[in-house]
Amino acid sequence: MFKRLLMSFMTVVLVYTLLLVGFRLFEPEKISSSSFDDHASLELLNYETLKDYTMNSGPSVIHYYFFCSPENNDCVYVHDTILTSVAGKTNLDLYHLIEYVDISSLEQKLETNRLKSEWTINTYPALLACRVENGKIIVSNKIEWDSSHPISDDDIIQWLTKNGLIH
Repeated sequence: MFKRLLMSFMTVVLVYTLLLVGFRLFEPEKISSSSFDDHASLELLNYETLKDYTMNSGPSVIHYYFFCSPENNDCVYVHDTILTSVAGKTNLDLYHLIEYVDISSLEQKLETNRLKSEWTINTYPALLACRVENGKIIVSNKIEWDSSHPISDDDIIQWLTKNGLIH
């Protein structure tokens, strides 16, 4: 009886070890799904501190914000495909020109309506130009994601032109 129990235990341990070794040998490699991961130097601004950051920058600074969540497929599409294409067409370093605002915390708390009340943004991803004037944040112009008319290369190039970044 004891011999049979010991053999069963050893068989279970052997099978478990073989399965674990097999899994480790054939484990798939993790592939970066977004260039958000590729741009380690890309600084994502925290939404909760954005107002203070903007107000403390002074009246002569114009901010170009990209409101997005690295977890949102539309944001990943705009970042990986559209902005990369626009950067190639315009020879602008959009990854340093545009400041990325991470709205993941708003999505997790289901508070994305704050974008409308605080920044006049109805949908995201969105690009927005703003400045501080008389102690208030003034939104100059913006473009927003619309499922029936997604943001295109031309939309962003026109937005960059309106903001004087392309002549």
